[in-house]
Amino acid sequence: MKENRSVQKTKRHLKEALIYFLKEKSIHQVKVKELTEKAEINRGTFYFHYSDIYELLYELEDDVFTELEKMFDQYDDNLEGDSEHPPLLEVLFSSLSEECDIIYILLGPNGSRSFSSRIDGWVDYHSRNILQTAFPQVEPAYHRLVSAFLIRGVIGTFKTWYETGQKQSHQELAEIIRKIIGHAPTDSQKN
Repeated sequence: MKENRSVQKTKRHLKEALIYFLKEKSIHQVKVKELTEKAEINRGTFYFHYSDIYELLYELEDDVFTELEKMFDQYDDNLEGDSEHPPLLEVLFSSLSEECDIIYILLGPNGSRSFSSRIDGWVDYHSRNILQTAFPQVEPAYHRLVSAFLIRGVIGTFKTWYETGQKQSHQELAEIIRKIIGHAPTDSQKN
């Protein structure tokens, strides 16, 4: 069921307030009272939509994954690369940069361990699918190692980029990662 505009607006204000507080303190320290005051709604309205702050946090995380999945849905079927679409790493960093504040907060020290685990699993799933499609003859154990590198490499690059003032474009970030992983299996290594 689609939510009406008033409900969407209320939830957006609550999520914005939560993001505001997560910049300064952990989710465990955020109180419903301060959250509702910042969002300019009453506590009853909060509890009408959410049972607690953690449910709000989980919905915020789901919003991020919904956006990331939309991006990957466009590229999972085009793993060979289509000249009409930018390279996958560019799209990934472009998507991350569009939501960089919230993703950085959720991955940061005041963020959510569940989000960090979910994003690790998400990158692992998609990178293994890409590797298995592009290099089907390579052992799955190798795909797992490359995926582990990508999880830490992409997330680490994103966090460092954010912390250092976001000076590079998403194309430049993608190029940095491409140079690092330039030693992926080639056709000659498949046999």
